Amino acid sequence: MRDKKNLSLETGRSRLSDFLPKIIVPFGILTLWIVVSELRLVRPIFVPPPENVWKSFVGMYRLLPKAILTTVVMTLSGFGIGVGFGTISGLVMAYNKAIRDFLGTIFDFTRPVPVFALIPLFILWFGIGRAPQIALIALGTSVVLGVTTLEAIRNVPTIYIRAALTLGAGRQRIYSTVIVPYIVPHLIGAIRVAAAASWGLDVAAEFMGSQTGLGYLIVMQQIYLRTAGIVMLVAIYSVLAVIFDTLIARLEERITPWTERRSSIGVVASIVGSG
Repeated sequence: MRDKKNLSLETGRSRLSDFLPKIIVPFGILTLWIVVSELRLVRPIFVPPPENVWKSFVGMYRLLPKAILTTVVMTLSGFGIGVGFGTISGLVMAYNKAIRDFLGTIFDFTRPVPVFALIPLFILWFGIGRAPQIALIALGTSVVLGVTTLEAIRNVPTIYIRAALTLGAGRQRIYSTVIVPYIVPHLIGAIRVAAAASWGLDVAAEFMGSQTGLGYLIVMQQIYLRTAGIVMLVAIYSVLAVIFDTLIARLEERITPWTERRSSIGVVASIVGSG
């Protein structure tokens, strides 16, 4: 009985020691924000007090459900299309040299181009509406996944391919049983980066004449110099992005149970820390 109590106490202390470092920086930033705003060290138009941010939330809470729904649907739609197209393009380019020579040139051309610079062209080509907004998000995410998929396949250890060939596996079999399982953990990082970028791309997309969504509300707050409202909407974007990233991380744990990424991070940290 005592052993169980001691074990539970040690577990609780371990969780507390892991949790405290994670809240120190956010708590420090919040404290600094309150001090700066209360002492009026900076004008409220630049750093609005927390109570002003809360008042902005209360004033817009009726508009937020529809705006959040619009933003989430548009972001997830563009993200899903971009991830699917980018991943499939990377797999196809690695599988076939002719396709790689064709699509690779397109990816090499679009990858360095800032997506935000394409907004005027998207408006000119596709007009104002939901479709070009989703296309803009999809373009930004597909480039990330396409390049990452191709590079991940190029970095598959040769010994795995030779072992599969020795066992009599064909080209398609090697792709399905060796290459795809190997690159999936490497793609998770790119997917999380693309997921974070998709929320920023959504803001840019909603600048293309949108009449609903969080990005549209940010534009309205900017026009009337309501900094507190902008801060509040940015905070909502951050919460949505963190929730989405957490869901992807949880999904990673389920679909890649064979990887040792988490344990290897812990080993590396202990080795570096001990040095």
